[in-house]
Amino acid sequence: MNPKYSIIFAYRNRDSERVRMSLKSLSNQSNQDFEVVFVDYGSNDAYADKIKSAVEEFDFASYHYVAHTGLLWNKSKALNYGIKNANSEFVVLADVDVLFAPNFITSLNALRDVNSFNLFKISYLDKSVELKDIDTEPLNQLKVSHVGDTFGIGLFPKVALEKVKGLDTFFHFYGSEDEDLNSRLEAAGYSQKRCTEQLLWHQWHTTYSSEKETLTVSPRLTNIKRINQRHFLWHKEEHATEPRNAQNWHKVFTKADLVTLNHPDETIILLNIEAHVVHILRVVLPSYSNQVVNVEFQQDEYYKSLKYKLKNTLNKETQRYISLKEVNDLVLKEIIFKYKDFNYKYEVADDLETISFTIDLNSKP
Repeated sequence: MNPKYSIIFAYRNRDSERVRMSLKSLSNQSNQDFEVVFVDYGSNDAYADKIKSAVEEFDFASYHYVAHTGLLWNKSKALNYGIKNANSEFVVLADVDVLFAPNFITSLNALRDVNSFNLFKISYLDKSVELKDIDTEPLNQLKVSHVGDTFGIGLFPKVALEKVKGLDTFFHFYGSEDEDLNSRLEAAGYSQKRCTEQLLWHQWHTTYSSEKETLTVSPRLTNIKRINQRHFLWHKEEHATEPRNAQNWHKVFTKADLVTLNHPDETIILLNIEAHVVHILRVVLPSYSNQVVNVEFQQDEYYKSLKYKLKNTLNKETQRYISLKEVNDLVLKEIIFKYKDFNYKYEVADDLETISFTIDLNSKP
């Protein structure tokens, strides 16, 4: 017999202990008629091994490793895989930082409705609250900094999520994928409701927006939140119910697909000259068909020299150089706008001197 509810988590390279706390709060539910579909979207081996062990401590949870380390973080693709593989008629889209009140599952019985979806409010734990406090104290006695509404943590009829083709996989990194889903569900005729009961607590962590907009080994794209927001608002203006080209909305690549990218047919090495970077991305790369192509962007030693800086100050340069952060942003935009459904691998070297982009141009579903 299938469980009444499927709780879906999307995860990548996060602390396993906070996940264990979340799952432990579910193990304390007064009603155990649920399953957890835990989707690990491309964690590296060190994180994947730890989180797999943590998830498998709980009988109600199943661990699914999808995608691979070279793909950009895409919460929508992870959740869509979970939705497709859920065994229940009602789905809870959750978050690995969330702690659940002991009566959470029982409370869902009064909220489930095939014609609507329910979003939850959440209590944000204070920065001072530690894991040991969460492990030993009742949730309602922990220090809370504030209480707010959520847009992405809710109870949904699975059929509704399938009707609108899940979350839009355009959204990368963080921001707006949940609001977009809610807007499209409403456009499709489903009512949005809000649960006012205190059922969820959020474990504190640094926010994405607080991170510096400099080149980092973990890929980051400047202004991505605004790009995501613009896409959501466009859908809302168009009263969209489905994302564009969503026929493969629940498809994901696997770890095995990374092997293909490790053996490119062609390797191109470029310096960080703006014209060269733009031309390779917009003209040369699309000209390759049915091939695996690797492009290595390297920082020219001349770019860091005093001679270059002086000539640049005097506006005497014949070639315009751009920083590797700017190269990073150009490549990531190409991936998001053009190559998000291809099998690719994007890497920033540990010394931040090289960016590698490999793509299988024969891999689009």
